[in-house]
Amino acid sequence: MPGSDSIEFLANYKGWIENRCVEIYESTSPAQVAHVLASIRNIVDRRAFEVLGVDTKALEVYSEKLAKAFPKNDYKSLALAYKSLGSSDSDSEIAKASADREEIRPFAKVFLLRSTALKLGLMWYVSADNKALATGAAAGKAGATPPGIAFMAKYKEWISIKKLSVTDDTKPEEVSAHLSSIRMTTDRKLPQILGINTEDLDAYASASVNKMRKSAANIEKIVDILCSEETKSQIDSSIPSENVRGVAVTYLFGRMLQNIKLDLEVSPDTLMSMFPGLKIPKPRGRMPGKKKKQKQ
Repeated sequence: MPGSDSIEFLANYKGWIENRCVEIYESTSPAQVAHVLASIRNIVDRRAFEVLGVDTKALEVYSEKLAKAFPKNDYKSLALAYKSLGSSDSDSEIAKASADREEIRPFAKVFLLRSTALKLGLMWYVSADNKALATGAAAGKAGATPPGIAFMAKYKEWISIKKLSVTDDTKPEEVSAHLSSIRMTTDRKLPQILGINTEDLDAYASASVNKMRKSAANIEKIVDILCSEETKSQIDSSIPSENVRGVAVTYLFGRMLQNIKLDLEVSPDTLMSMFPGLKIPKPRGRMPGKKKKQKQ
């Protein structure tokens, strides 16, 4: 008997085709559901850069060289990598990867930093290979894949439906914005499914970096905060069990970076800045004193 809940992701855009559906049963664990979301996240995050025209392969090659100059598995190396973006060599690689198109240059720069961070073993999002996640959720029969990109999820009381139809008039930045919206939804929901109190972590992240701005020095400050006893105590009070501590720490780190406007993904704000005609619906969020909405 099919599960009443499921998560489905369909994509058909310029030769890129994805067609996957996972049925969710009473026996499906939260860790398995989280793994499905992380897997979809791993698909859409990079695509959001590529559809804009960023030469991600060239930047991957250069980031391999860049990462060799910094210590691995040390979050303070992110500050060093950030500083390196101002070098003439990095600037030249960014220009080539963006084909000298000013509107996608900021995204090429972000992708270079992101790729370098990953090669250094630094995580700001929960990947599908995180040890707190579990594989094994049952595959279902996905629907047809007409031109467009669709994400549809129903899990308990959470419902998320994000669809974009694609025509000859659809602009790459619209596709990128849609992919980014799906990525942000998975980033928000995944730790919640594991029982992590993201509202408390969001509030802590905001208070911890209050009035900080994007800089290498502030990246180092964030790392110091992340390693503090105060943060350890906050994490302790925000997790249901020790096995998801790493997920909570990663989530908190990512939120702190977002709060100082350090982008490691395609940002809706940057998209709207570089493509002024683009309109992006803001994700629904909880307003103070309001009942939390489940549909996102």
